[in-house]
Amino acid sequence: MDSLFTTFLLFIAAITALISYLIIPQIPVVALMSAAAIALAAGVWWHWTQFSIEYRLSTWQEQLRNYASYAILLVVILLSYAFYIFGWGGISGYVARAGSSIREVGRRATTQVVGSVTGAGQALANTGSALFSESEPAVEEQLV
Repeated sequence: MDSLFTTFLLFIAAITALISYLIIPQIPVVALMSAAAIALAAGVWWHWTQFSIEYRLSTWQEQLRNYASYAILLVVILLSYAFYIFGWGGISGYVARAGSSIREVGRRATTQVVGSVTGAGQALANTGSALFSESEPAVEEQLV
């Protein structure tokens, strides 16, 4: 073998194989699960003690970094919807006033048109009655 490290890795692999195939099948499942839970808790505790400074420096905002684009997209959609709703709420007064002024202008124009047509019809009726009436023609005096 070339180095001590390679020999050490082979030794660890041999011990692991012996434990896995000879000893672990003889141990009850409850004991294995308890040992695994204790090993997991010890590993978490050790990791927390080793990297406690990094955990203290990190804040809850760091965990949201992966979701930042989705959060911004949601904010843009909600703000667009709010501007749409509030915009129509503010415009509705203008729309109501514009609609009433358009209707008022339409009423005045209709009244003028109907008045003009009625006046023209009355004038036509007066002219027609003067043209086709049976009244005596006007006599002109002749100068001698």
